[in-house]
Amino acid sequence: MFKEEIEIMKLLSEKYFEDIQIDFEAPKKIDEIRTFEQEIGIQLSDELRELYQLTNGFDSLMTYMNLWSLETIREHFNEGYNDWIEEGDGNQYIVLGSDGSCGYLLMEIATGHYLKYGDEGEIINIDSIKDLMCWNIDYLYDNVRGFEENEIVNNYLERNADRI
Repeated sequence: MFKEEIEIMKLLSEKYFEDIQIDFEAPKKIDEIRTFEQEIGIQLSDELRELYQLTNGFDSLMTYMNLWSLETIREHFNEGYNDWIEEGDGNQYIVLGSDGSCGYLLMEIATGHYLKYGDEGEIINIDSIKDLMCWNIDYLYDNVRGFEENEIVNNYLERNADRI
């Protein structure tokens, strides 16, 4: 499901290394993901499990949103990192990533619903992690210096225009 998105992000990172520099973590096995879920006491969505089997998160100063590794999520969860979420809502969400500033990717623990919590407290609903990956690709493609048309990326963005 996410193989194409990761390949495109890697392609853009390689082509525009000075601007983008995306670091992808080594993938996790499904038993490692399930152990993480048991330790934290949550259940990840099928799409998150699939993504973590392709990469244990990614980080870049330029992406719309980074996905943290399971180890980083566990560490922040155990430290109460989500205490800053709206008064008393900290136990309802787990933080999955960041935009490198004060914006965070959250998952509502009870429902598995995703949201972006903005740096000014605004909340953006995210229907799927696939949408988030599309936004990342679109954001990267629009913000690269020395931008050159790329047929692979253009075709991908055209096919996924309803997600952006």
